[in-house]
Amino acid sequence: MQNKFMEVIKMDDWDWQYIENLKKVDENIKESTVKLNYEFITEHYFEMYEVALNAGTIMPYRFNTIGLAYRGDEHDRPTKFNNFDADVKKRLEESYAKRTENQFKYMDPKIDPKEKYEKFLDKEIYDFIEEFPQYGDIIYDD
Repeated sequence: MQNKFMEVIKMDDWDWQYIENLKKVDENIKESTVKLNYEFITEHYFEMYEVALNAGTIMPYRFNTIGLAYRGDEHDRPTKFNNFDADVKKRLEESYAKRTENQFKYMDPKIDPKEKYEKFLDKEIYDFIEEFPQYGDIIYDD
């Protein structure tokens, strides 16, 4: 049975050539320990986005480029922000502030690229899976 998100979002709403290019880029990232499962991510992208947002969590940074591959109708995106709790809002604000801090910190070319993945990019993905284990398939287990 398909979830409510797949009733609206179709797999052909994604630019698969763009996704294939992301996979090729990922193959050349030697510093990362994460191999993203793009098929799972695109199938569950908006579901994950809504679940995370309503929990006060932001999607992992590396997912930003995946969202750019969505070519469906903007109004078909089924995400709804339903949780207007002050604590959720505060958590989102803190998460975005921490992300911005990390982006600037790891932009420095003197920083070891392996550290950038271990302490920022891969860490966000592992933290996301820890908080939402139902989405553990966003990465392939080696």
